[in-house]
Amino acid sequence: MNFSNFFSHIQEAPWYNQFLNPVIDEINDQTKFLDVGTGTGKLLQMLSKKKNVSSFGIDTSPSMLEEAKKKLNKTNAQLQKIDANEKFPFDNNSFDYVTICNVLFNLERNAVDHILTETIRVLKSDGKIIVVTPTGEGNIVTLTKSFFSTKNLSIYIWFYATRKRAGPWWEKKYLLQFSQLNNFRYQRKLILKGFAQLEILYR
Repeated sequence: MNFSNFFSHIQEAPWYNQFLNPVIDEINDQTKFLDVGTGTGKLLQMLSKKKNVSSFGIDTSPSMLEEAKKKLNKTNAQLQKIDANEKFPFDNNSFDYVTICNVLFNLERNAVDHILTETIRVLKSDGKIIVVTPTGEGNIVTLTKSFFSTKNLSIYIWFYATRKRAGPWWEKKYLLQFSQLNNFRYQRKLILKGFAQLEILYR
């Protein structure tokens, strides 16, 4: 089992649905949606079952996109590989929503800047940017009380793998500052019992 297949398997756990459902709740029907760093396509798969939207996913990893194709072969979602520093392959003002899930907190500042600059370019003037990250908060006791199940054991892997970078991401309040500099409104919502957060930018 390669990492992409392993990650795809993790995403089938009940806790991961709880992680992504708040994103889906923010998205309206009859809209156009882009998932940046879509990975194995779990958000696109869930969205296709719950909302009537035009869905697109981009990622730099061929192996992740191969896993995504398996999930999405019975949907209308479209996938495309991109290079890390290239422009997104879409026109200006193309999307009502752009989501970036479990990605930005892992990247260096220049990569974050590039993604957000491109996100603004392809976003419609009244569109929303929805960023999902772990908070790095909580502990093993509260995690166990909230999520313990044989089907949810992978949440412990996610918690320990992400907490080192997740905490500093929030402490820097990067997206709050970015929204102020680019004339966006900013909203933060805790999800997944406080172990993760939505950061929403909109005009």
